[in-house]
Amino acid sequence: MARDWLKRFGMLAALLVLSSCYIPDKFKSELRLSRYGDYSLTFKGDIMYAPILDDYRKNKIKPEDEAERQENIRRDLIRDIAFRKVEAKGKGRFAVEYERVGRLERVQLTSLIRRDARMISMRSLENGAIVVNANAMKPSDAQILAELGLGMEGEFRITTDANVVENNATEIRQFGKARVYVWKIENPLAPMPHLVMIRDPDPERPLAPRVSEQK
Repeated sequence: MARDWLKRFGMLAALLVLSSCYIPDKFKSELRLSRYGDYSLTFKGDIMYAPILDDYRKNKIKPEDEAERQENIRRDLIRDIAFRKVEAKGKGRFAVEYERVGRLERVQLTSLIRRDARMISMRSLENGAIVVNANAMKPSDAQILAELGLGMEGEFRITTDANVVENNATEIRQFGKARVYVWKIENPLAPMPHLVMIRDPDPERPLAPRVSEQK
């Protein structure tokens, strides 16, 4: 049975590895995730907008259009109220601070930044699993960064007291009753964070019935 679980999780992970419009760099990010599905996600660092980076590489950005392009990207980011700070640094790079808190429902997908431009995603499933994934970068996108003299470096942590059944963390530390899963991202092609936990039922705050149980 355990093998079936891991096989299903592996298939799901493959489906979630999608290329994002936004690339993180020089960042520290932490997800605090309780065994009941409560979470706090923070991100502090830089975000680069991939399409405009390619335009710079191809010399498609005209000086008279640059400010407007930068402002359009900033406006796109601040549509998410979880951004506490968004400051343009030039050439498609923004210094940001992000904080989102909540509780995952029985079946839900939430992400940084959005579903159509996500860097980190959390998906809860009817069977009680919660899957956390960060998007992997295409080799072609990594090549563009290299040609521009850019990279992707940072650290991502998940602190949880849940039953973790799968992860690819660089390091695992004990923190009281919880464990801290640490990923050191050194370049665009480094393994991206992946973790699967099994949610515990919370008797004080029961989730909505499963679809199969609803009349």
